[in-house]
Amino acid sequence: MKRDLWEKEWKDLTRKQEKYIQKHSEQRENVLGKLQKFVPDGLQSKLDTAFVKAFQLVFEKGTGVIEKTYNKQKRREDYEIAEYAAKVRQDRRHVRAFRRKAGNSARLNLLVSSVEGIGLGLLGVGIPDIPLFVSVVLKNLYEISLSFGYEYDCMEERLFQLRLIETALYSGSEMQQRDDDMNAMCWSMRGAKQRSPEETERLTSRLDEQIHKTAKALSDDMLYAKFLQGAPIVGAVGGATDVTVLKRISDYAMLKYRRRYLLDRNYQQEKG
Repeated sequence: MKRDLWEKEWKDLTRKQEKYIQKHSEQRENVLGKLQKFVPDGLQSKLDTAFVKAFQLVFEKGTGVIEKTYNKQKRREDYEIAEYAAKVRQDRRHVRAFRRKAGNSARLNLLVSSVEGIGLGLLGVGIPDIPLFVSVVLKNLYEISLSFGYEYDCMEERLFQLRLIETALYSGSEMQQRDDDMNAMCWSMRGAKQRSPEETERLTSRLDEQIHKTAKALSDDMLYAKFLQGAPIVGAVGGATDVTVLKRISDYAMLKYRRRYLLDRNYQQEKG
């Protein structure tokens, strides 16, 4: 690929990443935080547990169900076609095809989340909607990863996606540090790697730990919304938070998977 196209893509990614970090550099004020005095004791712990169980359930039994909602093989083929076209055509339109396809999937999943969150909120369904919400979040990440040529059903990728979700929910000064850590992780994942049995065991332990960290980040961010979502009719306001959170995770995922794609492409070119 022409070097100037490569550099333009990297510069465009850098600009978008800086814009995202700047947008979330100030500590957010949770407008629903005024509900704090009404939130019953123990709800935070229940949310933590619900999110942990939702991730465990999807990873153990739900991935196959999620894959029935889209054509995984076609996603792979679309990536291979886009990759070949980018090499042959060497123009910006074909270089952008990866993120364009990923963006289309993300927008559709936002629509699904909107219907799911607001609809269940009108019915007064709060905590019971968490497995469905987690499924939509992971479905979105699965489709984005496939659009950039990455398989998601392995421990490394699950760990990456869980850390991605957690990092996306931070704000303030901590967001920059967490983002730097994610960029380092993108760098370390370049190229295919063979795992030893010892590494597999270590990753299994890290995955369980990360599930709890990601669950805590989600429950902290969505506590008041899920409390409000448990009330019929007015719960639609809380349910709308599902869309807001998914959009934030989706935007961040687009940046990180695009970064990995560009790093991997450069890595392969350097190897010759």
